[in-house]
Amino acid sequence: MLIEDPNVKLSPPLQQLKDEHTSLRANMDRFYEIAEEIEYESGPEVLELFSELYKQILAFNNELAGHSKREDEGLFPMMDRRLGDKDRTIETMEYEHRKAEQHLLDFLDEALQAGESIDEFDAQTITVYAVQAYATLTQHFAKEENMLFPLAQRILSAEEKVKLGRLLRDL
Repeated sequence: MLIEDPNVKLSPPLQQLKDEHTSLRANMDRFYEIAEEIEYESGPEVLELFSELYKQILAFNNELAGHSKREDEGLFPMMDRRLGDKDRTIETMEYEHRKAEQHLLDFLDEALQAGESIDEFDAQTITVYAVQAYATLTQHFAKEENMLFPLAQRILSAEEKVKLGRLLRDL
């Protein structure tokens, strides 16, 4: 992957995608703090924290899905056309989206399967998926902000950026 200038001025649609990371990151930090508490606590406190973590992950997953859709259906196809067949940048970004989404789904699925009968050990085990999602997304957002968005700014035409803005409003 090319290293781009992360300080480049982004067009409004690219800046919107970058700005969405701020809210996502704040929510990720919130659920990560809870996950860490679960790891270090014991007893009934763990189950109370896990219940809160579940609610946080559920809400976060919905917010992330909207953001991912705007990238997967808006930005990525435009960039892919510009980058050509041999470039794997977008393929890598899409893979990271799927990986993070899978960690979140694994968390939600396992939590649902455990249900009301969940114990402290299960809660701590299932929480690992939330931590994995956090790690994946932290790295992924950094790549997008430092490399992908500046690259998009450079390779997309003015017309494509206007079209992207329209797409983002509609998605």
